[in-house]
Amino acid sequence: MAKLAVLGGKPLAGKSRKWAKWPISDAEDVKLVSKITASNRWSFDGPVEWEFAEKFTAYQTAKYGLCCANGTVGIQLALEALGVGAYDEVIVPGMTWQATAAACVDVNAIPVLVDVEPDTWNLDLDKVEAAITPKTKAVIVVHLYGCMTDLDRLQKLCKKHGLFLIEDCAHQHGSFWKGKGVGSFGDISSWSFQESKVLSSGEGGFNMC
Repeated sequence: MAKLAVLGGKPLAGKSRKWAKWPISDAEDVKLVSKITASNRWSFDGPVEWEFAEKFTAYQTAKYGLCCANGTVGIQLALEALGVGAYDEVIVPGMTWQATAAACVDVNAIPVLVDVEPDTWNLDLDKVEAAITPKTKAVIVVHLYGCMTDLDRLQKLCKKHGLFLIEDCAHQHGSFWKGKGVGSFGDISSWSFQESKVLSSGEGGFNMC
């Protein structure tokens, strides 16, 4: 390619490119949505939210779970629940969706970007330890694109330095690490059910511990 499209070159993906058909639904999904619609309770006190929360939490081998608005709100709630606030430093991956760092700013904390491993795209734990300062209060690990961080080592690192561990599990619905559900390793985990996720409700989030 001689010239980038932004500089006048030929685009590789034109306007005719179509989005993938996702999420996939079937008659059973339509039936369940109809059940919710007919209940006249579409929010937190609806007929299936608490049932889902209990089953999803149990599946991920955690003790407590609660639905929330979306994954970004889930991270913010996790930070607030752990008392992370003004001028506290929070280590986050340099490669992630912007919401991971933005949630830190939402609670007036300072996101500290740390590089990722080239083979897993997850936090480089050597660089995490090097980035810890007296102001560091938490680490947010993002299990990106179906790959997982070495959770055993990360737990030990956080315990050694007295840091909270928050898991961003937006890409890891149903994943396990050595027989234990992802999302049950940190102090709190956050999940996303946005349209593009493996488990989607169109939009939505979850906290678990």
